[in-house]
Amino acid sequence: MFGPYNQQRQKYILSEIKKNQSVKIKELAKILNVTERTIRRDIKELELTGMIRPRYGGAVLLSTKESALYKNNQPYLHINMKINSFDMTVLSPENTGKVFVLGSFNTDLVYRLQNFPCSGETTRALYSCCLPGGKGSNQAIAACMAGARTDFVAKVGNDDFAAKAQQFLNNLGFEALTLFTQPETPTGSAVVMVSEEAGDNAIIINPGANQTFTADEIISCYGAIKKSNVFLTQMENNPDATALALKFAHSCGITTIFNPAPWREEVRDMLPWVSIATPNLTEAESITATSIRTNEEILRAAEAIHQMGPQIVIITLGSKGCWFYDGKQHRQVPAYPAVNIDTAGAGDAFNGALAAQLACGLSLSTALNYASAFASLAVEREGAANMPEHHFVIEKIKNSVN
Repeated sequence: MFGPYNQQRQKYILSEIKKNQSVKIKELAKILNVTERTIRRDIKELELTGMIRPRYGGAVLLSTKESALYKNNQPYLHINMKINSFDMTVLSPENTGKVFVLGSFNTDLVYRLQNFPCSGETTRALYSCCLPGGKGSNQAIAACMAGARTDFVAKVGNDDFAAKAQQFLNNLGFEALTLFTQPETPTGSAVVMVSEEAGDNAIIINPGANQTFTADEIISCYGAIKKSNVFLTQMENNPDATALALKFAHSCGITTIFNPAPWREEVRDMLPWVSIATPNLTEAESITATSIRTNEEILRAAEAIHQMGPQIVIITLGSKGCWFYDGKQHRQVPAYPAVNIDTAGAGDAFNGALAAQLACGLSLSTALNYASAFASLAVEREGAANMPEHHFVIEKIKNSVN
């Protein structure tokens, strides 16, 4: 019997042949990141179904009659995962684009403090609560609230946090939700400290099941990724899985937005497959291995990151907005004024809203302005996942113009 990876790859090849009537070996090898010899072997094995016929350089469809691909007809795609699809409530007339988010789900334990504690210090929280979070989850919610049809894929453990994640995510209006599960591994969690005095946050993450994505699970998402307008991801999942999905989306010509947070060394390896990179100042410093304090240093950092692969670099600057560079021009986009209540999800709000508006066909300039307004409303709400409704964003933009 073939291994699971072979099964997933061959299921994908067969779906492409059914969809397009034919495939080319060279293109499949590039998309699936395997050798042409491997694809030829897959096609030869798929020929046994009677549905396809090899031809020079590829294969063609003969019949759409279903036939068992593997002994015992094991439905691998449905082992160890739960899939739920929902009709999304239309949030705006622009709701025509689709965003695919590969990301994380964490349960956030939030503590609001007067000041961040020093080393060895015990301090009393002004307030605490338990909230849903995770950069991927937050960004997917933002994309959904910002008017895009949104597919969200994450992975959880087999524990109470996982059950709460399923319950919470089921009610958000995603067009499709896929939660893979990893037995005997905890669902991701985070401790979020919010300082009243600093107006900022510090976050400690235990990624748990977020770090256990397999190649098979990623490949099973290829069909949905290919149907999206924008692919959005971060670094809270295991890097090999993130890279596999990112490279596939890039090979399909889809706009890829990469939020390189939290920082890991593997970030630099992924930049060649990125359309838009969105680091904050700290992440930009890590990518470039330089200190960034002045506008001139931000400018140089944006240019350095651009040379690593991304077509567009957007360095987020918190209350100072963001810095944009497309290889030709630099521009600083100011932030909308806001009363900071909880800044933990500001970057996620920005990324999700940006992805949504680009997916819906808006220009980059308009999408950036919208994302800035969206993020300014998000920080005025308690909880990183508590994203604003589309009509509030439009109202804020109109009021700023008037």
